[in-house]
Amino acid sequence: MEPQIITRLNWGIVGPGSIAREFIRDMKQVDICVNTVAAVMSPRLQDAERFAREYHIPFWCDDLDAMLEQADVDVVYIASPHVFHYAQTLQCLEHHVPVLCEKPLALNLPQAEEMIRAAKNHHTFLMEGMWIRFLPSLLKVLEWLEIGKIGSICSLTANMSFLAPKDSHNRFFDPALGGGSLLDLGIYPVYISQLLLGTPMALKATARLSAAQIDESCAMIFDYPSAYSILESSIVKRTDNQAIIFGDRGMITILAPWNEKSPGIRYDHYRGESEYCACHWPGRGFQFEITEVVRCLSLGEIESTKHAHQDSLRLMRLLDEVRDKTHIHYPAV
Repeated sequence: MEPQIITRLNWGIVGPGSIAREFIRDMKQVDICVNTVAAVMSPRLQDAERFAREYHIPFWCDDLDAMLEQADVDVVYIASPHVFHYAQTLQCLEHHVPVLCEKPLALNLPQAEEMIRAAKNHHTFLMEGMWIRFLPSLLKVLEWLEIGKIGSICSLTANMSFLAPKDSHNRFFDPALGGGSLLDLGIYPVYISQLLLGTPMALKATARLSAAQIDESCAMIFDYPSAYSILESSIVKRTDNQAIIFGDRGMITILAPWNEKSPGIRYDHYRGESEYCACHWPGRGFQFEITEVVRCLSLGEIESTKHAHQDSLRLMRLLDEVRDKTHIHYPAV
């Protein structure tokens, strides 16, 4: 298929929450085409209307089919709680509307597999919103690793934490919404381990479960032929929120918050040499994954080569294995 020049892209937003607000703000930083929000959907109509009026969005509704059939939407960003990703993505793909779905793509591997089959069957773009894959900070780390700055990777440590408000209405503590630390926070350490080291030969995991079977904290060890990773997530305690990659010549530290807008990346050679790369970009950083969506759509692709369907499946397979070992269950699956 010949590349097409996209000058304007109309987005539909599903799930008008805080992430969607950050997403819309960062649209202004995308310079390869004009990105606008043409519609917003929430199961609570008043939430959709409030969001639409705040951001001057012409169409709002409480029914996804109505948005897909009546609004002028080129692509949909799904920012709803995890438990809705599966059904909402399938609805969009059945309407041949491209989808950028927030991570995690689904609640488990069978759901993710069905979503990707639908994308292929309908020849419609689908990408999991693993936005850190496109951040300049992570791209710099990959560049340093490519040139052998720290030699061969020996180990990796990465953790993520957020002190979630202990409220029964908070999605972090609601098992029906896929709450807990693993899918919201632990997915990032698991992802960077997968990105840098691949699929582990074996893994160990343990979790602190609440009375509602929510994983308030989760710890993992991934074992590779010549390396290992130590990973952790928590919604009840504060960790240092750093990622450190240890090689046989030196180490790379992505300063906290490593999975977002890190202040910088530090390289330390074991013999004393060091280098610091400060991270600067406007907004939070969603513009980089938006740019990738535009690039893929202009090429007529149904997946990104940087975060492909197989990457999402491998990630979900690992998360399922962690859940199996820690007895984390979600009522919806």
